[in-house]
Amino acid sequence: MRKPLSRRDFLRTVGIGAVASIASACAPKVVEVVKTVEVEKVVEVEVVKTVEVEVEKEVERLVTPTPLPDVVTSQGKVMPADAAPLELQIRYNPVAENKHLDVPRNIYDANSVLNWGTEPLLRRNEMMELVPALADSYEVGPDAKYFDFQIRKGAMWDDGTPLTAHDFAFTFQHLSNPDLDTPWVWYYYSIEGIKAHKTGDAGADAVGVEALDDFTLRVYGEGGSAPHLPALLAYQAASPAPKHRAEANPEHWADDADGFLSCGPYSLVKWEHNKEMVWEINPYYNGPHKPYIQHLINPIATMGINEWLAKQIDLMAGLSVADLNFIRTDPELNALLHWYNNFQCDYLALDTMNAPLDNLTLRQALSHAIDRDALGLILAGTVEPAYSLLMPGFPAYNPELKSVQNFDPELARTLLAEAGYPEGKDAGGRQLELTITAASREAKLEFVQSQWQEHLGIKVNYELVEYAAWSQRRAGHEMEIYKGPYEYDYIDPANFLQLFRSSDETGSPRHAWLSESYDALYDEAGHMTDPTERFATYQEAERILVEDVGAIFLTHMLIYQVWWPYFAGIPKDVTGREVYRGLDITFSQVYIRDDIADWDTPRT
Repeated sequence: MRKPLSRRDFLRTVGIGAVASIASACAPKVVEVVKTVEVEKVVEVEVVKTVEVEVEKEVERLVTPTPLPDVVTSQGKVMPADAAPLELQIRYNPVAENKHLDVPRNIYDANSVLNWGTEPLLRRNEMMELVPALADSYEVGPDAKYFDFQIRKGAMWDDGTPLTAHDFAFTFQHLSNPDLDTPWVWYYYSIEGIKAHKTGDAGADAVGVEALDDFTLRVYGEGGSAPHLPALLAYQAASPAPKHRAEANPEHWADDADGFLSCGPYSLVKWEHNKEMVWEINPYYNGPHKPYIQHLINPIATMGINEWLAKQIDLMAGLSVADLNFIRTDPELNALLHWYNNFQCDYLALDTMNAPLDNLTLRQALSHAIDRDALGLILAGTVEPAYSLLMPGFPAYNPELKSVQNFDPELARTLLAEAGYPEGKDAGGRQLELTITAASREAKLEFVQSQWQEHLGIKVNYELVEYAAWSQRRAGHEMEIYKGPYEYDYIDPANFLQLFRSSDETGSPRHAWLSESYDALYDEAGHMTDPTERFATYQEAERILVEDVGAIFLTHMLIYQVWWPYFAGIPKDVTGREVYRGLDITFSQVYIRDDIADWDTPRT
């Protein structure tokens, strides 16, 4: 029996035939002569041989598989190709316990719902640009007297009730209600009538927020102009309260999960006090910041580096110096380290109204006698040197101001002598004494104390008082020197520089420093609608503050954070670094990667 040809043998045989065929086709024509002898005649016949060979060719075809359909969330957002299944899109994010969930009334007691269950008119993207949120667009009125915001059509509360401009108009009367506990209301004093209503000097109708129709909200600036209002209203807490729910019970409408209504991308489905909050996708949300994460679990607990290492939480922000040093010792963990400028300035506030700090030359000497680079090393790089109130990356930051208060101990000693205190002593030989007052011992203040004593030879007392007394003395301008930290509320120079705007002849509510030129420039900038012109005017004002040493600037805070690689989607910000800022839209950009099973997390 003949052995059947294998696929390989067949191809080999066919291949040989193919070669023969090719050789034949290329050779000269072959003629064969056949002679037949007969009695009558001889016939010559020419015969041409023709060989036909069938050649089988094997052709490889690249077959493209039919692509899998996109994974789309219930809100219509297409998931990244490397995302884990929707059921594994779970984020663990610890929070503090809330007293209630009425965010616009009191952010201090309700801040755990920010982003998830709230949405302001505008938000910031990772490039710090204003982008639409509940408002699709806005327009500025003449001289920035007011702004008109167009509320997104189709926006709803998560009970299915339409969200309109009337909710916002109600909200600003609600948060300035003099009968309610609203400690956050000062944030909105740039809006007409808010302060007057809160203090009882005017009724609710004085609040300059009105609904022109269901979708047009007009917000007036206090004092006739407020060009920074869009930036102010982009803060997470500048979100509405549901008029149909809160008006009937303004104090207690949001005391539990059943009463609270969300206008954000998530709905609160569980609030077990002192244990956890659980959020699921809000089916009514039609806004631009739909999240990838489908299930949000907020353990109500303080969680630190150990919980992060155990993957009980995905991201840890605000690392302490000890945690930062621990992570830096481990090459694998150190590779996961990220940081950003938090837009917080720590500075020394000075009583410039009284001797000896009413002496400008003395204040200049003090400002030049602090080695801020060395302070940064002591604090493990969690700060960067500050030479002005505004910091790198913040609108209107002016790098030229660095030389005004830079570290120069020789210059500091020269200025000290010019101020009347050569080698730290006055004309009578008495040593100059200064007092720093604080509510607790701080490394920064102890460093300043040692720097002034080392470089200037003056005596520096460190006075400790209880915080309540410290706060009262600050309001009364009763401290010679104290540390004044300030973290931004909204990204605009008006936010920082208003700290030193005088309210009367004694200075600002916090600072015993007065400059009519500063006040005039600050007010002038507050009526400018062109950002370039406005920021340049704010820079002029800040130069006066820095050169007059209205404060001595120490550090700008850096936030260090770590997250596991499966927690993906964190974008690069304006500095080119991957950064998770809680106050922008990054919360909607993160997702759980499909290698989550490799990380042994609680999800698996």
